[in-house]
Amino acid sequence: MSAKPVLERILAESGLNADTRLYRETLKKTLTPAGGNGAFTLEANAGPTESVIDIYGQGHLVQAESVGPGLAFAETPRPDWQDTMELRVLQSGDKTRELLSLERLEVEVRLGDILDQGGLIYPVESVAIERVWYCTLPAGKVTVRVVM
Repeated sequence: MSAKPVLERILAESGLNADTRLYRETLKKTLTPAGGNGAFTLEANAGPTESVIDIYGQGHLVQAESVGPGLAFAETPRPDWQDTMELRVLQSGDKTRELLSLERLEVEVRLGDILDQGGLIYPVESVAIERVWYCTLPAGKVTVRVVM
């Protein structure tokens, strides 16, 4: 079964299209300049930990690593949606939090840049405070821009 009809349906039902912007926080050191104009590349996570719904298969909840390398992006630029409760406890010291805030940047991706490389989107079940999509990145990376 082709993934294209399922992808088209989920895009239509969710109000997403190629020009939709999606967001995530990342560390400065994970960005590689990509040809100027404020563009950077961000590498796919080969071992993602998100729980996603496999809408292209049986609709079961699976670990994102089983659908391929990629990254999770939120529909709105909301800080800290990626942090787990455990991570927040580890970062609870004021100095640690201050240092991490200097290293983090909010980036945006154009959904079309993911789809153009053959990427698929999966609803992320493990994030409750934001509508988040796990995006596979067959090219191993995607072009992003820093949100000012």
